[in-house]
Formats: sequence, structure tokens, C-alpha cells
Amino acid sequence: MRKTATLIGAGILMFGAAACGSGGASASGGTSSVLTLAQSVPARPWDLAKASIGPEAYYYQPVYDTLIRLDAQGAPAPNMALSWSYDGPQTTLTLKLRTGLTFTDGTALTAQVVKDNLLHTKGGADTAAAQLSDITGVEAVDDTTVAIKLGHPSPTLLPALGQVSGMIASPKALTDPQTPIGSGPYRLDTSATIAGQQYAYVRNPGYWNARAFPYDTIVIKLLPDPTARTNALLAGQINGTLVSPQRVKTVQDAGMKTVVYSSGDIEGLFIWDRAGKKVPALGNLKVRQALNHAFDRQSIVKTVKMGLGKATTQVFDPDQPAYDASLDERYPYDPAKAKRLLAEAGYPDGFSVTMPDMASLFPQQQAALTQALQNIGVKVTLQNLPTNQIFTTMLSGKYPMSFFKLGAPSDWGTVQLQLKKNATWNPAKYEDPKVDALISRIESATGAPRAALMKQLNAYVVDQAWHAPWDVIRYVFATTKNVTVTPQPGFQYPPIYNFKPAH
Repeated sequence: MRKTATLIGAGILMFGAAACGSGGASASGGTSSVLTLAQSVPARPWDLAKASIGPEAYYYQPVYDTLIRLDAQGAPAPNMALSWSYDGPQTTLTLKLRTGLTFTDGTALTAQVVKDNLLHTKGGADTAAAQLSDITGVEAVDDTTVAIKLGHPSPTLLPALGQVSGMIASPKALTDPQTPIGSGPYRLDTSATIAGQQYAYVRNPGYWNARAFPYDTIVIKLLPDPTARTNALLAGQINGTLVSPQRVKTVQDAGMKTVVYSSGDIEGLFIWDRAGKKVPALGNLKVRQALNHAFDRQSIVKTVKMGLGKATTQVFDPDQPAYDASLDERYPYDPAKAKRLLAEAGYPDGFSVTMPDMASLFPQQQAALTQALQNIGVKVTLQNLPTNQIFTTMLSGKYPMSFFKLGAPSDWGTVQLQLKKNATWNPAKYEDPKVDALISRIESATGAPRAALMKQLNAYVVDQAWHAPWDVIRYVFATTKNVTVTPQPGFQYPPIYNFKPAH
């Protein structure tokens, strides 16, 4: 993996200083300019049914416009849809579409196109599909009116329509497109794109809201290695990137601008094989609880994260109603107790486990994870994979556990993402009748009763040690002096419409 990352890093010189240059007349009436950003994960297929709502969203955002636009506070605002309303039971969401919108292939946007897109994305198996799982049907009422039917009230639907789940592709390229065709502010420039290395986007001259996107060209470079990303920023080869906690002072001392924020992502040890089908030990509650006691969360935040995080034992972040601060005291760091629990479970000498090697993406976290497990007798074998295969292999259910980070904009989003039996990030499809029963009650609840049920669900998941979370991540995004960026709730990477030239 390190070799792959190094080779990709070397390829950054292809665009050189031109990626940050400016000059000439702009289609939006300003100055012609290029915004070059770095991404840590590979692009996913252009087919939105196979899309992820995570960092991969960067590759989709320039081309595919969304039904809803989320403002800087994460609140829904008009975009492709001019207005919307719910019925009384809040199980039908009606959208009124903006008229006159066309895709870059000349096809017009209609309610039928929106219907086909939503049902197509919903039929997928990744996280974009998961956010639409509450939809039971979609009706094209007329050319500009769409009625979305729900099985129960879904407070996460509107925000989802402002993310990848609400992106709309041209009907000519809806399924398995070789190149993306959308109605967004840019189109993919295939002549300047090198698949797996860099993706270039040029302005869509027919976009209805061009002034909201001040850059004529956007370039997204794949740089999985965190050091390569930082070095590219320092060299002026990119305009913005996430930086690791260890490099924050370096970029600040070099005069780069930084913003610190939390998107609600939780990182730590994620235990996928809770039924013990691959590693029988993980099917034992005491073993999973032992794993939770193995980690010095406060020390990890202080030393590995350089203070950029908040220790937690929960998969729900502090801004979500399900969060309960008292649960963060459930598993204090106690390796001696961890060993006792392993012995009581019948594993006095620990057990063996194979995990993906995440060192090229998260070197400090991988080292902390491996050492803590070894300290309680867990023998770890790390399997090296090409960067572009790590996540798909994890989703296949191959690994019983691994370091990972997950987050969702809401507590219901967290349920959809990882707690339901068929959730995308429940790769082993683990099922617990108590969890299923609580989720069923939450679906039909509102207000204070719903919040109370969410807290019950959270407490049960923590008590059953579904995972061994470490901390709520605080991210640092750095930009060159000529770029200003605004972070946004629920987004690990600030969306492209939040980048502006600095004045």
C-alpha cells in the first residue's frame, strides 16, 4: 500500500503550478481560475446506485446536482427543487421542480427523470442507497411535481436529498455510465482526467446558478498518503486538503489557512463479526467488552490525535439526541480487566485475527490499534491491499474487525448506516432481535418518546459492545492563502460549493 501511495503522490506533478493559476475571462463574469483539491480515497463508479456518501462524494459533486442544497448550517434550501411540503402524517414528501433545467447532453429534467433516479439509487447496496431506504415509492405527479412515499416519517430524507442520495443523472447515463452526465455546475473533462489519479471538471455553461461556483475548473487528485497530501499543499500543487493532526503546525507555520471542525465521524475498532462466524471469540460478549477496555482513549486523543478529538464509547456523536454522556464512562482503560474478561470467556491466551492494513491511510491509528490489541494477547495479522480495494473488501464481509471511521448527519442516519441488519456498514449482516424491536418502535415515534428510544438503543449497543469506538474526530482542513473554505455539518470534506477565492 505504501508503494502505491508513493507512486500516486509522484503523479501530482502532472498539473504543476498551473493548477493554482488564474487569468483570463470567466464564464461567471470573474477571473478564470482553477481549484485543485486532494482526496484520500479512490473514486467509486459513476453509477449513483453504487455511490457512497463519504469522502467519495467529492468526485460526484461537480457533475451531479442535488434536489436540495444544504446551507452552511446544514439546513435544506432550494436547488433543483424550488419548494417542498409534507402531508399531515409526514409520509409523503412533495417536491416542486425548477423548470428549464437540462443535463449536459441536452436532456430536460422532468419529474419522471427524478423518479427514475431516486428508485435507481435506492436499489443499490452502498450508503447513498441506504439513505433512501425509508422510501416505499415515488410518483411523477406531473412534469414538475414529484411525490415521495415513505413507510414512516423520516427526518433524514430532506438532508439526504442534499447529498449524494439526492443527486440526479441524465436518463441516458443512469445505469452504469462510463462517464458521468449530470446537470451540475461542471462536466467531467475526460481529456484532462486520468482514472485513479486525477479528475478534471470544466464549467457547464448552461448551469442555472453559475455565480455560486466561482472556479472555472476543478481538479481532484487522489493522494491516499497523508504526507503526500500535505507536501502537495506546501508545494502549491493543490489548494486544499485534510491534514493529519501531526502536520497541522507545519502547514500553519508555512502560512496556510486552517479550519477545525467535527462532522460527527467516530473512529476506533469496528467489530463486524459479532456473531463469531469467522472468529468465534468475537461472538462472546465478554471478549468484545475486553476489546473495549484495551484502549486508552484519552491517551489516543492526546498523542495520536494531538488533542483533535473527544473520547467516546458510542457510535452516536454528541450532537445527536441518542448520545448519552454517561455512557462514555462504560469502558475505562483497563488492560488487566481486559485479560480477565478474555480468560473468563475461555481465551486466557487471547486469540488471532486478520485485519486490513490501514497504515497507508491512518498510520498512527493503525499502530495504536495493533499495539493495544497485542498488549492484551490478541495476535494481529495485517493484510496488505491496494488502496482502491480496501473498502470494497471490507464491505464484502471478509474481515472480522478493523480500524475504521463512520459517521452520519443524524442519529437515524447512524441507524441506517450501521445498525440495521441490511445496513451498508453491517457487512456481516449481524442481527439482534432487541435492536430490531427498538428500531421498529423508533420508526413510528416522534418527539421526546423517539429521543428516549434512541437513547435506549444507544445504551444497548454500548452494553453489548457492538464496536469499540475511540473518539469523535475533529478534522483540520488546510487551504492556500488565496482560498477560503467553510466547513459544513455532516460533511467530512467541505462540499465544493463552500470554496471561494479569498479577498
